[in-house]
Amino acid sequence: MRISRVEIVTVSASHATVFWRANAPADITASCRAASDGNVADAVVSSVNGRHFRAVFSGLEPDTAYAFQLALNGRILHSGEFRTLRPAPGDFIFRFATVNDIHIGEKIYGLIFLPGLNLFPVTPGLKLDIDGEPFWKYTNETAINELNKLDLDFVIVKGDVVTDHTEENIRTAKEMLDTLRHPYRVLRGNHDRAASPKTDFFLKAFPAATELQSFERKGRGFILIDDIHPDTGNTRFSPRTIDLFKSEMKKMSDIPAFIFAHNPPLRKFERAPDNRISNFLDIIDEHPAVAGVFCGHTHGNKVAIRKSRGKQVPFVETAAPMDYPGGFNIYDVHTDGYVQTCVRPFCAKSARWYEKCEKAYYGLAASGLFGDISDRNFVRPVE
Repeated sequence: MRISRVEIVTVSASHATVFWRANAPADITASCRAASDGNVADAVVSSVNGRHFRAVFSGLEPDTAYAFQLALNGRILHSGEFRTLRPAPGDFIFRFATVNDIHIGEKIYGLIFLPGLNLFPVTPGLKLDIDGEPFWKYTNETAINELNKLDLDFVIVKGDVVTDHTEENIRTAKEMLDTLRHPYRVLRGNHDRAASPKTDFFLKAFPAATELQSFERKGRGFILIDDIHPDTGNTRFSPRTIDLFKSEMKKMSDIPAFIFAHNPPLRKFERAPDNRISNFLDIIDEHPAVAGVFCGHTHGNKVAIRKSRGKQVPFVETAAPMDYPGGFNIYDVHTDGYVQTCVRPFCAKSARWYEKCEKAYYGLAASGLFGDISDRNFVRPVE
């Protein structure tokens, strides 16, 4: 018996989730032992396709180092370790989730085109339809099914709901998102751009997805900002968007603010003055309590900390459910901070697809998109 691709996807203050693959069906067990007191916890192990496994450890102690083992008939197949998150600061208030880059209608995954040379991709593409279902359908439906089992106040969809801006794709995307049993809000991504205002099917389907959306929830501010250049899809803020953003942030000056955009706004090659990224960052720096800036677009997990004016603001990129490493994110908001945890959808079709598309980009997807545990799961204080 051989196992491979052991990945610790989720770690919270009380549980952890580990995935792996095996070369044959087997009754593999998983257990972990606390380094502090030696207490042992067994995981609930499930498998699909006879090869893809998930172990869920529950009831763990917060801020504790654990050693875990995967075993078959007493023989240890793999050993590893993780540390649970420390408790979130303050009392729990509410929970929400985010998902991004669902790419409805995508036919081939993993193509990269050089700017201005859209006829010739520089990477080979991948495709895996199972039982007539395209990969974007079963991966996203599995994610939505898992989101629907959670107690959430709302869901934020951080852009790229389609791959090609067509009326059919956007109608399909809305039909899929409408199966969420939670209220949801949608951002425009670079793939959601319209050829002209007359053919803006995205805005017709999601009329609230204007250049800036703003709301408050139980003493926390939320802003969804459109940072997509309408012609190129690169990061850009229009003058009107910047004015709206500055005004809304002033209204939220006495509460923590969560900011959401599709494109990550820290990429230096996009810092041309006309893109007004510096204006956006200046407004972030002026606010006394920005919880974070949360983006999609890159399909990977990453956290960059911007240090300015004595503050440290996380700029968070999160993976997509429709490709490796797969995931959506849960946020537990507390009075003095919040927790982000990453959840990977788990079903037979999705597991097969993730195994295939981890080899995308000449094999770089597996090393470049998964990120560290602290990129996927972390606790942040907010004053």
